[in-house]
Amino acid sequence: MAACATHSFFDCDFNHNKMNFSIKTSAAAALLCLTALSQAAEPSSAVAAADLYLRTLVNHEEKAVADLNSYLRPDRLRSGRSADYADFAALKQADQEFPGEVTAMALPLFPETQRSSLKKPIEKLMLAVQQARQKSECKALSAGEAETGAHGVLNTQIQFQCLLVKTPETWAQGIQRMARAKLGTAKVVAELASLQQAYSGPASYKYEGVFPLSTVPQDKDLAWRNDFAREVVDEMFSEF
Repeated sequence: MAACATHSFFDCDFNHNKMNFSIKTSAAAALLCLTALSQAAEPSSAVAAADLYLRTLVNHEEKAVADLNSYLRPDRLRSGRSADYADFAALKQADQEFPGEVTAMALPLFPETQRSSLKKPIEKLMLAVQQARQKSECKALSAGEAETGAHGVLNTQIQFQCLLVKTPETWAQGIQRMARAKLGTAKVVAELASLQQAYSGPASYKYEGVFPLSTVPQDKDLAWRNDFAREVVDEMFSEF
């Protein structure tokens, strides 16, 4: 690949006089460059990119956040966007705030006389939910054949699989059911604890999904990306 080292995969140009290549060497170098062009048009790195997105958005893994930001940064800067796709500190802050924020929304569903007794159990449940989400084991498996769409956008679909914690009902369904049933405080506390225990179980439920990615070779994009990647994760966790 040395012959193409100073050139983009999308702009391989050889000056035979300056480089003083023989016909045979030039042909070999051109062949290498054509191979690079061919490889750039295939979703060879799309599976790895999808893995970084999943580890960032599902697991909030610090190394994945750093690697994904590095991977996307050249294209983001070239198109006038902020340098980083994800902010690890902001993700961790959101993790800390999540149990309290959901608890604040859930408590008004219950009679005012119960709320002080239910605040801590609901917070514990939501902490277990957050931890269960982040211990999900996700892996991008394979990329579908890349297809060219509108405006020269190259699209591919990544098949992925996640092992999730499986519970008898989702936390949202459980809280709504308890509130509608007008259960006594002790009964609600007991059911919240039971649901919390379920979310503390192992990740064993297999979820299979599709993660779309795209790139624009004619714009010299270097990365496969999904500007709406969080929607894929939100859809998965709607069953959680």
